[in-house]
Amino acid sequence: MYVGEFLLWFGNAMKSETRKKLKMGYIHADMTLKEVQKDYTQESVSNNPRPLGPYYAYNDRYLEIRGGMFENFRGILTWISLLIFMIPVSSAYNSIYCFILLYNHKTDKIAGYTTAFIFFTFIFLVSIYLCIRYFRYIYRFELFTIRHIRVRFNRVTRQVYIQRPKYCGGTVVFKWEHIMPSNFGESGSDMNGTNMVNLMTFHPYKTGFPVAHSVGIGKNTYNAQDYKDEWEFIRRYMEHGPDNLPKPRLGTHLPMPFHGLEGHIKPMIHAAKNAPTFWMYILLIPVFLILLPFYTVGYFISECLCWQPRWPKVIRQAGKKGKPIPKETTLSDYSPKVQQAILESRLEWGVRDEKTGKWVDYNNDHHRV
Repeated sequence: MYVGEFLLWFGNAMKSETRKKLKMGYIHADMTLKEVQKDYTQESVSNNPRPLGPYYAYNDRYLEIRGGMFENFRGILTWISLLIFMIPVSSAYNSIYCFILLYNHKTDKIAGYTTAFIFFTFIFLVSIYLCIRYFRYIYRFELFTIRHIRVRFNRVTRQVYIQRPKYCGGTVVFKWEHIMPSNFGESGSDMNGTNMVNLMTFHPYKTGFPVAHSVGIGKNTYNAQDYKDEWEFIRRYMEHGPDNLPKPRLGTHLPMPFHGLEGHIKPMIHAAKNAPTFWMYILLIPVFLILLPFYTVGYFISECLCWQPRWPKVIRQAGKKGKPIPKETTLSDYSPKVQQAILESRLEWGVRDEKTGKWVDYNNDHHRV
């Protein structure tokens, strides 16, 4: 489920040597000066602000919404991982079983069980090493990691806090005024029919950080208006407060069997509605009956095998009287190796002056909004 976040961070923090080995150039995701200079927090984009959620907190100080770009696919990797984990588990079980028989002298086939004990012990050691050394980079997208990415909008400090796993960039802090909706408006495109979440970006032109940070919030949707309605709800909350806004229904961080149902059933219903023929529609029904429980149970297992960490104390107290304001994320918050990789990747985030057609040199403080 964190594949999208990982790929974005991997692209931003990739060493030049790794980029050369993978034969990857720079994307040059350039934007126009008009796009990056605009303050998107001041423009209304919808007359129907709606909290689609899921929301975890909502009060006079902050609101908190679920992040994550591919929650609707969560569960697939869980089953694959559990299947692979069966190799060290079953080999460990067989190894222990053979050892007990030999230790208690309950078999006459000493040579056979000794060979089996050595074989299964070898399989266990090799497989557990491979899982820990290499496969952990795969299963950590859904297992033994943060249960849900969270995004907190604090209207008192006028900051946005994003809680992510360290391998996706970690927890970051940015100014509210620096946020840019990416699914619509001047900085985005028409995402209607794509079943994506609402994507928000913090461009380096605004933040001063060498590369952009992006995060998806809320539910997947096929309706482009949903992006605008939810963004408008958050925008009005941050600019004017919770008054005159519909109060969102709050969810829980705890694992629940029904959490994965909605995210998986919507794409299936959409596929059925768009089936080209009636017979194709009929054929999809048994497929849904098999895949829906498969995905939903996998989602629930993934939630159970993950945890939801607390925010850092400074973020939990942010906005309270007399408490410090969290420091914005800077390059110095990362290790020297990561800093170097980020600096090398800043070439991807060029800004072009639409009037002159030339690149804008914004790598200094006076260009920040």
